[in-house]
Amino acid sequence: MLSGRCRRWSRRRRDRRAPISISRSHCSGSVRRRLRKWPTAVAAYREVIAADPFNVNARKNLAESLLATGDIDGFIDSVLAFEATCPESLTMAALALEAYQYRGDLVGVDRVLEGIRRQRYRTSDDGELVDALETLLYVLLFFDVEPKLIFDLARVYDTASHGVYGGPLPRPTARRPGKLRIGYLSGDFRDHVMGKMMYAAIERHDRSRFALHLYSVSNESDQWTERFRMVADSYVNLAQLSEAKAASRIAEDDLDILVDLSTHTKGAKPGILVHKPARVQITHVASAGTVGSSAIDFKLTDRYADLPEDAEFQIEAPLVMDGCVYPFRSLDTDASATPSLQSLGVGDDAILLGAFVNPLKWSRRCLALWREVLERLPQARLAISPVAAHWRPVYSRLAAAAGIDASRIVVVPQQRGDVRNQARYAIVDFVLDPMPFGGVNGVLEPVAAGVPVVTLLGRRHGERSAYSILANLGVIDTVAHTARDYVDIAVRLATDAAFARSVRDAIASGLAHSTLTDGAGHTRALERAYLEALLARSPDAVAAADPSFVRA
Repeated sequence: MLSGRCRRWSRRRRDRRAPISISRSHCSGSVRRRLRKWPTAVAAYREVIAADPFNVNARKNLAESLLATGDIDGFIDSVLAFEATCPESLTMAALALEAYQYRGDLVGVDRVLEGIRRQRYRTSDDGELVDALETLLYVLLFFDVEPKLIFDLARVYDTASHGVYGGPLPRPTARRPGKLRIGYLSGDFRDHVMGKMMYAAIERHDRSRFALHLYSVSNESDQWTERFRMVADSYVNLAQLSEAKAASRIAEDDLDILVDLSTHTKGAKPGILVHKPARVQITHVASAGTVGSSAIDFKLTDRYADLPEDAEFQIEAPLVMDGCVYPFRSLDTDASATPSLQSLGVGDDAILLGAFVNPLKWSRRCLALWREVLERLPQARLAISPVAAHWRPVYSRLAAAAGIDASRIVVVPQQRGDVRNQARYAIVDFVLDPMPFGGVNGVLEPVAAGVPVVTLLGRRHGERSAYSILANLGVIDTVAHTARDYVDIAVRLATDAAFARSVRDAIASGLAHSTLTDGAGHTRALERAYLEALLARSPDAVAAADPSFVRA
């Protein structure tokens, strides 16, 4: 799999053809990147590229370092230069999807997607192939592509990753006595939306039956990290270990179940999972996708979030739990932090449509439907809340590309802390769920504030996450089955006061009494699913630790 003259400087195997000075500059950039010294990392990677324009890894690392600094235009320019130099690189294509999206160039997005479909992109070796696919399998979740395409890429990844990372570790012949041992693997045991969501479930585990082991692949630590440490039997930081050494360390604990909370999200180390350090491995809520590895036994889901026939396009088997796969986290609101309409520059009669999401989620189809909603509601404004000021031009470019006038966009500033940020929803009339990668936290937050969410039900998991949340809440009047329904429901919420009130009343009732908000019930359902998975793959372990479940 060759990509013209482009080659990679591998973190697994140094290219011996590279001059020593280039290797040193690349190593220097990588060290500074790990230390988050972004400007000096950028300078080091630019040195490598000046000496070796076809160095794929240096171009990739330069782009990612620029993005980390908040230099969005610099990121875009670096990727376009990457494309001009290495037009057949799969590594480049994975970055180009983001770059063209942030540029507001939806035609460019479509062109790269078509190139991926037609297999126009190549890599220099399996190491680069695995790296590129670990990015691509996540980024493709944001775009309207057929499930078979992602499945085909996952199968390529599965084969290549075993060759790059190595095979499964040998299992001990006998299970160590004791409670059933559950491990969680994540880079988000900290002040991060996914970590805080999972804490609500993890802290409720029945400790009389389960021993709890947490494994972090991040060096970041804060007050939330300490909360995770306190709730676990053991907390191990694996951030500085290779995938093989990290897997060996996990294997020392003789886990019955290892639950992955990262898939291919930022900072993930799926190579750990390829070594299969536990009897049974399950992927949980990190994203709407799968890892794409035969070393993972199950992908956790529920009866709303995935259709039974979706298993045809997944390597990991679906593990269907009762209730909602997403844990609910109660969120208080600091009313004093509520922004006024006047401070946002809109009149009291404005209708604010919440769209507090990553700009990657503003897909072509999503923007077309939102434009139609705005056309039918002249008083409506799309409320965005960028995590930092440097993202604002990205939203503006995407809106312009979709034909949405800048006057229809309102910026609601982010505030420090969940409680203050939750106050944003006090001025939002309802939330528009994006597609094909719909919201999770972007649905849980508004419904916790009593705000309706309009979602379009689709086939992929990302098009069903909001549906799962709303169905378990007992509020499905804002679930659309067609694009026309989606627009009509939004218009009705804005123009039919009785309908809007009935939806808000249903949300209030669901918050008080529903499957979604039953935290203890959620963790019990989670534990039953784990036991069922273990019984299917390693029944002797269940019999040894929890014979009552086998008898039941």
